[in-house]
Amino acid sequence: MLSFAPLMVAAILLAPRIATPVLNPDTEVAVLDAPTRHIRTMDVAIRKLLKRGVRHSPSFAALVTRLQDSNVYVYVELVDRLPGALEGRLMMQPTAHGHRYVRVQIALHGSSDDSVAVLGHELQHAVEVADAEEVIDQATMAKLYQRIGSRGGEHVYDTVAAQEMGRMVRRELQG
Repeated sequence: MLSFAPLMVAAILLAPRIATPVLNPDTEVAVLDAPTRHIRTMDVAIRKLLKRGVRHSPSFAALVTRLQDSNVYVYVELVDRLPGALEGRLMMQPTAHGHRYVRVQIALHGSSDDSVAVLGHELQHAVEVADAEEVIDQATMAKLYQRIGSRGGEHVYDTVAAQEMGRMVRRELQG
């Protein structure tokens, strides 16, 4: 396998309770619609999931706010299928002008709430990258996940925090 193969971070689902209020409408516009937003997508279905997460899950809203305050930009795209049993994955992209970029791919196979939970799981991984300033490329991202995650296959890692976040988001959406 190539040493530059994309590092995939598996989407499994889990989570602890975060006591953060959902975003007010002005803040929601700033983090989802403004030209300076850090989470971006061209897909209408993904935009709906982002809005649902921000409006109905305090934990999801906290992730969005945290990313907005970082130097990480997240590009989310809908894909038909991912390798193995993955529902989502995060991949490091090249850095530029002091900003780091990650790409999240999501395969929508479950309910809307399941999909928002998967997206929350992947956004937790983006926050993990944001919190690790040393992560600037695939090699440093691999080192991060070797340190904080558990391996689920070649180039596939997951973290307890992301698993817990997915479960928390799902509970908040249903609750």
